[in-house]
Amino acid sequence: MSIEGERIPALASAGAELAVAVRDSGPGRTGAEAGAVESEMSVPAFRYSYGDSPDQFVEVYGDPATASATVVFVHGGYFRPRTDLAHARPLARALAESGVLVAAVEYRRIGGQPHLLDDVTAAIDSVCAALPRWGAGEQARENLIVSGHSAGGCLVLAWASHLPATGPRIRLRPLAPVTDLLREVAGHLGDGAVLDYMGVRPEEDLEAYLRHDPRSRVALIPTRVNVHSIHGDADGIVDVEFSRVFPAALTELPGANHADVIDPESPYFAQVRDLLLE
Repeated sequence: MSIEGERIPALASAGAELAVAVRDSGPGRTGAEAGAVESEMSVPAFRYSYGDSPDQFVEVYGDPATASATVVFVHGGYFRPRTDLAHARPLARALAESGVLVAAVEYRRIGGQPHLLDDVTAAIDSVCAALPRWGAGEQARENLIVSGHSAGGCLVLAWASHLPATGPRIRLRPLAPVTDLLREVAGHLGDGAVLDYMGVRPEEDLEAYLRHDPRSRVALIPTRVNVHSIHGDADGIVDVEFSRVFPAALTELPGANHADVIDPESPYFAQVRDLLLE
């Protein structure tokens, strides 16, 4: 597993293409040495690979040495390959401006399950292991927040359900999460995105669903994980009712839509940021 230093330019918009100038990181070089650069918002950023696929990387924002916490963020996109990390960069930068270290996770979006959950698991493990090498202080290493938006919220909830009972405390903050894969398939929601991702219907391979489905696995999330969902009640993509019936703490944002919870320009961002970092 290697650290890649790649220059991340200022982005005109969340959908802008990533252009990179790759430097030779060299063995034993830390992440900051390998590629710390100044973004448009004066937040150092570098890229770190956690696997061999081009889609297995995290983009890291913030100063590891001074960060008060580490936020691992998993972007959404309803499991569709067309949606990548680009749309989550403004959120990552804005959170980093609040003084935390943000590791935004990219993952393989082609090939269906179990790639996504496997990649998210590998990415979180790799980030936690790499923090000392990045020069992260004690606060950043011990104060872990894991968040994900939409399908990313589903993935971090599923990830948490596979954790052992013992270990450090974790704050899990899903944003407008997909929480019930069986209900998604039964209702043909999201234009059949969940069925396309899973590859089979629940009656054909229930075991696969029971490995991924947050609603089926919620009782397996260990008590050391504090789960608190954030969801807008005007969400037209993932109905807030999914979060209302999910047995975890929930903050509803009156009038917020699906994108508002990750948009630093939305009037809801300050509240989302506070709920993430409290």
